[in-house]
Amino acid sequence: MKRISLMFAVLALASGVGDLYAQQALPEGVTEAMIQEGEAVYMGAGLCAVCHGMDATGAIGPDLTDAEWLTGEGTYPELIDQITKGVPLEEVQNALGLIMPPRGGAAITDDQVKAVAAYVWRLSHS
Repeated sequence: MKRISLMFAVLALASGVGDLYAQQALPEGVTEAMIQEGEAVYMGAGLCAVCHGMDATGAIGPDLTDAEWLTGEGTYPELIDQITKGVPLEEVQNALGLIMPPRGGAAITDDQVKAVAAYVWRLSHS
């Protein structure tokens, strides 16, 4: 009986550590709720899917699911900055020469920009 109790205690402790690790793996200030909101904004109001594709693997815009970045290292703060400011013509690397306007050309809020950045960060860091 003691072995069974000890086994349950170890499993409970291990699952708690796993949950803590998952929380620590996210950038500071990012929550799972933000990531879910970011996915909804990406697919809808943010207009992100129009250029990056519904699965974010690229279309007119680059693939957002890999670790390869056209500028920067793909950190959460860099993603916020890039979404906020857009991608100017001199940094464009698509065949059509299309820019990414600030906020993707959408009327999204600062909180929605952060949520989209969290979603994109998760896509590229899974």
